[in-house]
Amino acid sequence: MAAFNATLVLATVGFFWLGVFAFRRLGGAASYSLSALGFAAPRMGVFRGFGLGFLVGLGSLVLSMALNPATALVLERFGYSTESTVQQPFMQSLEEWVAGSPAVAIIAIFAVVVIFGPAVEELVFRGAIFNGLHAIGKAFSACLGISGPPMKTVRRMWFVLAALMSSAFFALLHFEPVILPALIVLAIALCWLFEKTGSLLPPIVAHATFNSFAAIVIILSGLGVFEIPA
Repeated sequence: MAAFNATLVLATVGFFWLGVFAFRRLGGAASYSLSALGFAAPRMGVFRGFGLGFLVGLGSLVLSMALNPATALVLERFGYSTESTVQQPFMQSLEEWVAGSPAVAIIAIFAVVVIFGPAVEELVFRGAIFNGLHAIGKAFSACLGISGPPMKTVRRMWFVLAALMSSAFFALLHFEPVILPALIVLAIALCWLFEKTGSLLPPIVAHATFNSFAAIVIILSGLGVFEIPA
């Protein structure tokens, strides 16, 4: 998992630099700075950005607790299976790891699920995919010569389109229909955070806050405090 995350980061940064190189060769003005991917301090400051990220992550988590059962109910009404084929087996394997090697497993789960996983996913989905789609939309709007109030409307439209496309991709890659709506809502909130702050830090904090609940459930279940519901 760690090797995969590292490879994903290197590939994302590498493709970004390759794109900048190609754009500069075509006569465009572009910088190799990673600030375009969100490697920058939040516009509102680090502490306020951290706090906003935590609140968004907590709000998304609370919303998901209501949205997931509602989604499962709708799927069952339409005759679709709500059995977890990816997340549940994965959580159970981690639970068994905690039961067998608690000291190592607890540290590793928090490192991957709460820290490195969210950081890598935010770089890829918000820093690269959403940001790239949004930038393409803004550049296209500029080429059309739109200005004034209509330009603001067009940019909002491109933001919504880029957020929906990248969020749907993010949610679909988790391969779980029951949590699909909750993940789309989370991802759209993360896109908004990235756009508002110009930094990956708040989305990473929000994503980590969201994931921390699952990590705590896995650890407590592995320690025998309670069982993960099927």
